[in-house]
Amino acid sequence: MDTDGGPARETLEDLLGDRIVSWARLEPWSVMRCQLEKARVPVIVKWRRSGAVRSDRRQILVEHASLIFLQDIGVTSAPRLLASDLAAGLLVMEDLAPRRALDQQIREAGVAGAWAGLAAFAQASGELAARTSGRRAEFEAALIRSGAPPTDQRIVDARAALAMMQGLAGLGLPLGPAVEADLATAFATLLAPGPLQVFSNGDCEANNFLAHEGDGRLIDFEAADFRHALVDAAAMHVPGPAWLTVAGPSQRAALEQIYRAALATGVPAAEDDDVFGLGMAAACLTRACERLTRFERLDARPWGDASRLQMVAALEAAADAASDHRRLPHLAGWARRAASWLRRRWPDADQDLESLGPYAPRVA
Repeated sequence: MDTDGGPARETLEDLLGDRIVSWARLEPWSVMRCQLEKARVPVIVKWRRSGAVRSDRRQILVEHASLIFLQDIGVTSAPRLLASDLAAGLLVMEDLAPRRALDQQIREAGVAGAWAGLAAFAQASGELAARTSGRRAEFEAALIRSGAPPTDQRIVDARAALAMMQGLAGLGLPLGPAVEADLATAFATLLAPGPLQVFSNGDCEANNFLAHEGDGRLIDFEAADFRHALVDAAAMHVPGPAWLTVAGPSQRAALEQIYRAALATGVPAAEDDDVFGLGMAAACLTRACERLTRFERLDARPWGDASRLQMVAALEAAADAASDHRRLPHLAGWARRAASWLRRRWPDADQDLESLGPYAPRVA
């Protein structure tokens, strides 16, 4: 049990004050399920990775602080923290089974079969935002107690996105002052969220939501921080790393409305169409522009690489979301032109996205 960076059995038994009678590694994560001798239900143990990828000690400290913060304010949409050894990089949490990762349920059953989980995801994400609005100081205090001083985590590097877009102008995709003005508005909106500043796990995607029969929990708080509420909601419109598409127009609208209604219970500004619409357009378009900073890498990849099609889909989905809310029209128009330009540059990515269906997975 001490292989591949996992904790030694003796270390865990000392921490838990109980004998471990069985355990199972939950591949590929640094997580295991342990059945204890005295406890009736198993527990989940998570440890800091030992390799070069995502092994920053701060990640465990941030997750510890996040779970303590949420428990202190009565939020139940995250796992309960049962024990910890921060020096050893260990967290012990409640086992959320039989809930399973929502992304796997979508792959198995499609949107219709996983709709209860998707609706629960939108509801839980909105409720988390509503319950944490105005409580940044409490979270920062929890970070300090856990030994993880707060940092200013930028959602996206505005300068890198603008530099890439200006570079594309030199390749035949002109930018123009109106587009630059919309881009500046989008970044300013997200970096100064005002009443829409809420707590996020930092990676609000379907793989980080465990659901069963419409009952779900958010997991993975290693990158948690306070940010604009609609950065998380943008995942309902613009595909994340695992997907080529997200959902159809009616499904996206339904999920957005569930999220918005839940958010408005704690953030009345979410009921303002101007505030909400601008935030959603900004979140979706900057999400796509941030992806576009990978252009040179994608351009060098071989024919048929799925990440190219995903880039086209992200730009078009972001433009659709902004148009639906009638905000940032110049930037949305540029995103559509960029997608068309990429379709011509990458003929392998010139595909009918509607034929792929909702939540089409990206195959690496």
